Amino acid sequence: MSPSRSPDAAAAWPAWPLRLLALAYFTMGTGTLAVVGALPPIAASLSLSPSAVALMVSAFAATFAVAAPVVQMVAGHLPRRTLLLAGLGILGACTLLSAGVGSYPLLLILRILSGVGAACVGPVVSALGSTLVPPQRQGRALAIVFSGMTMASVVGLPLSAWLGEQIGWRPLFVGLGVWTWGVALAVALGVKDRGRGHAVRLGQLVAVLRRPGVAGGVALMVCQMAGLFTTVTLINPLLRDRFGADTAETSLALMVLGLSGLAGNYLARWLADLWSADRLVAVSLGGLTAMFLAMAGAPARLWAALALLVLWALANDLFMPSQQRRMVELAPDARGLVLALNSSALYVGMAAGSFTAGAVEPLAGVGMLPLVSAGLMAVGLGLLAATRRRRAVASASGAEARATRTVQPPAACPAAR
Repeated sequence: MSPSRSPDAAAAWPAWPLRLLALAYFTMGTGTLAVVGALPPIAASLSLSPSAVALMVSAFAATFAVAAPVVQMVAGHLPRRTLLLAGLGILGACTLLSAGVGSYPLLLILRILSGVGAACVGPVVSALGSTLVPPQRQGRALAIVFSGMTMASVVGLPLSAWLGEQIGWRPLFVGLGVWTWGVALAVALGVKDRGRGHAVRLGQLVAVLRRPGVAGGVALMVCQMAGLFTTVTLINPLLRDRFGADTAETSLALMVLGLSGLAGNYLARWLADLWSADRLVAVSLGGLTAMFLAMAGAPARLWAALALLVLWALANDLFMPSQQRRMVELAPDARGLVLALNSSALYVGMAAGSFTAGAVEPLAGVGMLPLVSAGLMAVGLGLLAATRRRRAVASASGAEARATRTVQPPAACPAAR
């Protein structure tokens, strides 16, 4: 049974602002994945190879990874809502301009600029969502906000692929650009928070990374996403070659993965009120490790693939809101910065996982990818255990130091002459 809320708490729950922030996340995610979905028509229109189009995805991810902490250093002092609106404005403009370009270099430049806009959206959406609720409700709030990214993979990606084939990628990008500006208007009208973040200097960035658990949390994020994308990058050939799925069955499997992700997000919201962030991250990584090991040895049947994909989605959707909540708890006074670092690590992990998939598949085949993913998830579990130990040691040392300062011997009286 989920914890009950008093009428006053229910009235104070910012349902619509959180939904609008989730919509902003959905918009950013769909804009990111639209190039993946519309890859064939883009390649045909500009006479490009699929690998050249895929480079736009890598350029976007790399730009985001670098820009997210830089944005916090340069513009972190601005109101978070203002920064979010600026990011959505940049995304919308770059998407609209992309629809009209006729050369690959210009399109690549616009994707890089889109990465800068996205770096103003992703971390700021999460930070803003966590400030709208009291600390004990942050887990649920972050799960609601991150459901936008889940919906981007469930709805945005397949819809972009279908529209790209039906109406062409240029009209698709026009529609996405207009949609993005419409979401910016909705956020401007519906999210009234005027809270400011804090401008970050390089020294502060280093100081935050040196806090107990923060650097380990960033590394954990890289491992989880690298493990995920080692397999998901080549999920289509894996389903075909490992489980014998044809084109229709592959589409069914991906739909099952997406719909299960929605259920996983609701599960994450419910458990966020009951379990700690550390526990949820551990359960997620443990479940993903077991699932990838099972995927490597499961029967070559479609039903086995579908069952594993359900487990994949449920375990994976526990991770991201719990990881974000965990990072905020590690540095609550620098939430914008730690969430930016977390987002950067996410995109570094994407790039690392995609590279790993491309390196492993020619040497060992797609059947080896789940084993590599399981290994990376296990490394993430080790990092989680190590960071928890370090935090415990630091906490114990701090408590001992405070106790020592509290109990001081009385000052010696001056010697009588």
